[in-house]
Amino acid sequence: MSLLHIILPAKLDYLQNFIQSLTRWLQQNGMTTEKIPRVELAVEEALVNVIRYAYEGQAGDVELRVGIADDQRFVIEILDSGAPFDVCALPKPDIHGSIKDRKMGGLGVFLIQRMVDELLYRREGDRNVLTMFICRSNGQFSNSRQDMHAGA
Repeated sequence: MSLLHIILPAKLDYLQNFIQSLTRWLQQNGMTTEKIPRVELAVEEALVNVIRYAYEGQAGDVELRVGIADDQRFVIEILDSGAPFDVCALPKPDIHGSIKDRKMGGLGVFLIQRMVDELLYRREGDRNVLTMFICRSNGQFSNSRQDMHAGA
């Protein structure tokens, strides 16, 4: 099985390294061209959250693992040793109210949830592990399983 595994400092300077490597791996392993931009967006948003908030101004690393979970799904894991943060426990943002009445924040996580088929969080020892599953099929992202796990 082909696996992509990258560990780099949690700095915005390295964001393109992560995304370019991810894109190349997804293309080489058969992800449809229609899905790749959505996956790039979800992973970029998750990485930016880690880079900006996980280490609270201190140095740290972020790890990206990408593989094939089973015959039907790709799996992407983003790991960090920053402050515990369960993105799946966040309340769903109000996307229907006017912009001036909305609370700031929360839309990035909502975006991630909409871009992948399933989103899971777990804490392993001192590490946050965010897992995204993306179906291999050419159909649209279903979000059906995601709704059960991501608090959507």
